Amino acid sequence: MIHILTGPVHSGKTTLLRKLTADLESQNISVDGFLSLAAKTGDESIGYDLYEIRKETSTPFIRKTGEEGWQRIGNYVFIPETLDTAQKIILSANPSDLRIIDEIGPLELEGRGIWPALAQALRLNSPDLLCVIRNTICDLWIEKLKHRPIKIFDMTDENLYPKMRQHVEEIVISKKKVNSK
Repeated sequence: MIHILTGPVHSGKTTLLRKLTADLESQNISVDGFLSLAAKTGDESIGYDLYEIRKETSTPFIRKTGEEGWQRIGNYVFIPETLDTAQKIILSANPSDLRIIDEIGPLELEGRGIWPALAQALRLNSPDLLCVIRNTICDLWIEKLKHRPIKIFDMTDENLYPKMRQHVEEIVISKKKVNSK
């Protein structure tokens, strides 16, 4: 199943996922994947770092400046080595109950960025995915993924966190019961 967390830019999606990850792991639900953490120098935004959930490490990922030939979207460029790391995380054989991908955006709609790995993971029926998608392009992604089971969580929902946590826990527990038979 694909779970989509959607909302506007800077609405707290990544912060919510950090909390969810910690809470799920405290319930013995294995989580891997990555988060895109805002990177700053002082008060100035310089881009995003890739936070590997399993390793608990951060690496520069997306920046406002970069080299010729790096994949670009808007004002940002993707650091190729870290983009490769993100794709490897998506395709990882690590056993997990939930894999988080923060985020899927316009670059992936163009077939670039992490899309090649994500498309392969979708074909391989990887673990349940929880993907962050901005509200401005969520409908485009739903159309692209329409032949797969999707559950959408919207940051505008006042009861989002408990609903989301309960849903993920129920999905994982039911899968574990099926796999233990």
